[in-house]
Amino acid sequence: YQNGAGEELRPGSCPDCQSKGPWKVNTERTVYRNFQRMTLQESPGNVPAGRLPRSKEIIMLNDLIDGAKPGDQVVVTGIYANNYEHSLNMRNGFPVFSTHVEANHLLKKSDLYSTHTLTDEDKEEIRRLSRDPRVCQRIVKSIAPSMHGHDDIKAGVALALFGGQEKIVKGKTRLRGDINLLLLGDPGKGKSQFLKYVEKTASRAVYT
Repeated sequence: YQNGAGEELRPGSCPDCQSKGPWKVNTERTVYRNFQRMTLQESPGNVPAGRLPRSKEIIMLNDLIDGAKPGDQVVVTGIYANNYEHSLNMRNGFPVFSTHVEANHLLKKSDLYSTHTLTDEDKEEIRRLSRDPRVCQRIVKSIAPSMHGHDDIKAGVALALFGGQEKIVKGKTRLRGDINLLLLGDPGKGKSQFLKYVEKTASRAVYT
């Protein structure tokens, strides 16, 4: 039998002897496999105004388990399928099927910029930039280049994007290395422009 909607759906009768039960699960002969449900949602930054982000349930199996974490932007390739929902049928009184995607492949957009995708030319360019004594100033200037000035804010945004060093105090307390940045100012000062730049640059970001 198959599990659906959190309840056990058992066959009505045995196909061999036509017995109607009662049924009992034989745990010794049960075959188990890795299984994970993931909810895929549209990026709020790409949703038109006035519409809520749509979502779809993704079924992950085998080596795709834990392939993504909450907040990751992913591209999923799979089979669009339907599933009989017993609880929905009992509630509505007519046949209702829920839909989901059985994933075959998962690609995180952050992997496009990971170290294993760097070419020899990219590595050489990174080494060349590391030898530049003005590399920090160049990074700060590259933050939201459409905004003039605000060097202190751009430096803070750059430090937040790079993050800090995680610390373990006395082997017990874990201090995250994330840097929080609070921007305050009058309307029309460009705060949203900095947020939009971070949302487009960071591998995991949600613009709200």
